[in-house]
Amino acid sequence: MLFSLSGPKPSLGAMLHRMTDRIRQSLELSKILSATATEVRTFLRIDRVKLYRFEPDGSGEVVAESIQGQKLPSLLGHRFPAEDIPQEARELFLIVRQRHIVNVAEQEIGISPLLHPQTQAPLEPDILFRQVDPCHIEYLTNMGVQSSLVVPILHEQQLWGLLVAHHSTPRRISPNQLEVVQLVADQVSVALAHALLLSQSRLQARREATVNQVVTLLHKAPTPALQTALNHTVRALGGSSGRLYLNTPRPQL
Repeated sequence: MLFSLSGPKPSLGAMLHRMTDRIRQSLELSKILSATATEVRTFLRIDRVKLYRFEPDGSGEVVAESIQGQKLPSLLGHRFPAEDIPQEARELFLIVRQRHIVNVAEQEIGISPLLHPQTQAPLEPDILFRQVDPCHIEYLTNMGVQSSLVVPILHEQQLWGLLVAHHSTPRRISPNQLEVVQLVADQVSVALAHALLLSQSRLQARREATVNQVVTLLHKAPTPALQTALNHTVRALGGSSGRLYLNTPRPQL
């Protein structure tokens, strides 16, 4: 039997406004992702929501998470190899807006229409359900998951990560709920761009400050503070050690 919710609910528009407003309250990426996980889990009333970030080599890490109760374990900070989400699956997330497994045991998956990567027009609008990869079914079952929702998070048209919702019992998420979660994921993409830009600006400012410090030390009178300048340079470059070589002019004969 599929899990269902009852009782009065606030309007979806009000929920979306509250969630996006909380996401926009910070430019710190960790706070944005944490707020997203909490808001989406509360909205869906689901057991676990996590934000998964891909590394350049295809591996990934759970960088934010919100859990209700003890039905599913915490995965925060866990790293997973690239083989867990292979290249073909990562590429598919660029043209599929959502992947919703309604019932893991029955291998039933609800999926939004495939979209053309350039025009965003539906490629197969009539396909809403299909069989799930048996390996993925085994993977979810071993984790105690009986229904899931995965929404890609994009940055500069590339796959940055995934918003993943897991439930310990079969669960069908309504089209309206899927739309809200998709809009939240889109807002996260915008907030992500702003947060990364802020991070880059701060890094550039720190580098410029370090350069100014080193230049000041090298021109310090009466003698340059060479060791201190070297220490600043090593720290700025994230190194463990360094050497400073001086080119002493040869005396004229």
